[in-house]
Amino acid sequence: MLKKSIMLSLVLIFFIANLAMSQASYAASRYTGTWSDQYDIGSYGMNQMLLRMKDKGNQVEIEVSNDYYLPTNDSRNSFLNAKGRYRSSFITGKATFNSQGTASFTYKDEYNNGKMTISVKKESVTVTWSGKETSDYSFPKGTFKLNKKVDLSSTESKKLGVFLSNFTELQLYKFDAKKVSSSDLIRFGVWHNYINNFNSRISSMNGKLYISRSSVETSILKYFNITFKNHRSVLNLKYNGKGYVFDGADGERVLYVQVDELYDMGSNQYRVNGHLYDPEDSNDMIVSRVDATVKKVKTGKEYRYVLTQLSVKH
Repeated sequence: MLKKSIMLSLVLIFFIANLAMSQASYAASRYTGTWSDQYDIGSYGMNQMLLRMKDKGNQVEIEVSNDYYLPTNDSRNSFLNAKGRYRSSFITGKATFNSQGTASFTYKDEYNNGKMTISVKKESVTVTWSGKETSDYSFPKGTFKLNKKVDLSSTESKKLGVFLSNFTELQLYKFDAKKVSSSDLIRFGVWHNYINNFNSRISSMNGKLYISRSSVETSILKYFNITFKNHRSVLNLKYNGKGYVFDGADGERVLYVQVDELYDMGSNQYRVNGHLYDPEDSNDMIVSRVDATVKKVKTGKEYRYVLTQLSVKH
């Protein structure tokens, strides 16, 4: 009886130990990934924070970097020639996350001396650095919210690139859904169909081209999720009560978008980072940056992307 009790105790201890190790390993592995945030500095500059975490057994290896770039005089020419002020800082360490998803560690080098705290909540991470800024190479003090990088399949990357190219092909390089005007939406609705749906939606009328208002409304709803009814004449597009009469226009260089990264912002919203390319000249390396915020909208079993914000620099 005593022997059985001892054996049962040993088995129980072994089970508990393995369970604890399993939970610790899970706690570490669940934090593996990349998170990021970025915002514009002036017209052509950018500040980016990047967090990488990797499972190292019961601990997580953490790397946090901050990169700042402002072209000389914040000019397009300096941006294209990569001239300006650069600042880069880097913090690294290992830590164990607690049950609330928080970990911290201290770090010290010739530029930094402080404490880094990481807090993970669903798609986002909060990064807090308590050190002082003593030089351009010091990590900035404060709390920063980052979004998790999404692993993109080639199919989804292409789908997103085609979606954003619908705007860049019209030279729509700046967009904010909260500030967009009716004129901008009308122009998009007409010219998008002129380029992509000419045979099905564009007709001739007394030597002019014509598109119905319903076709314009359909495109505005599809790409912006905006139900549009505020029709009126705008520059070079005359509204006749039923649709728009206009002259065609060709010959402009068309630039498309190649998607580089996608970050989950939560609530079906995503941040997209990419660059421009010329489909007619694959050897032309275009210095550019494409930043967009898109939202996934589901209709039935299908989903589509709609544009919330767009900023293209080139």
